[in-house]
Amino acid sequence: MTMMSRARVRPVVVVPLTLVVLSACAQGTYGVSTGTILSTVILAGEAVGRSGSSGSRTTTTSGGSRTRMPRSPAPTSAARRVLDEADRYVGVPYVWGGNTPSSGFDCSGFTKYVFAKQGIDLPRTSREQARAGRGVAVDFGEMIPGDILLFAEPGEAISHVAIWVGSGTIIHASSAMGGVQYLDIGGTRGGWYVENLVAVRRIL
Repeated sequence: MTMMSRARVRPVVVVPLTLVVLSACAQGTYGVSTGTILSTVILAGEAVGRSGSSGSRTTTTSGGSRTRMPRSPAPTSAARRVLDEADRYVGVPYVWGGNTPSSGFDCSGFTKYVFAKQGIDLPRTSREQARAGRGVAVDFGEMIPGDILLFAEPGEAISHVAIWVGSGTIIHASSAMGGVQYLDIGGTRGGWYVENLVAVRRIL
């Protein structure tokens, strides 16, 4: 007589890829395309945590190209105040349309609030913030701490804004990360940001 072992069957949960939340501001409008899905996968795996590294680094984008992240200069005293203010809100939840620590932040609500604390009035949306201050070349070697970075997917309107901390690091309110967090775009999870950076504005 032979004994047959009974295999255990475990249920498999299938989560539709389109349910993954994009890292974008309240005013964005999204259609689901192959490129959007790929970007969503990249964003869903973002590292949560601060980067303590300040040396040159290299990042690999989803297209396989590599972008060098040069060391940034030390923040000016004004930039240091902005970055210290931004740091106070790490962990504040992402809320669509949110613009205060008590209500939560979306990306442009966060940047507007942080700069307002230093007496600088930014417009409310990321699209409007793309016209604030003065333009800087979209070049990691030209950016300085305290600049704001604007992001848009090809053919789409600007949908995200972040503050440049320097040396590959941003601080932003991200739906994918659940709130205000640091992200090292020079790391393995930063490809979407490198590929979709469309404007840099110097506010200070």
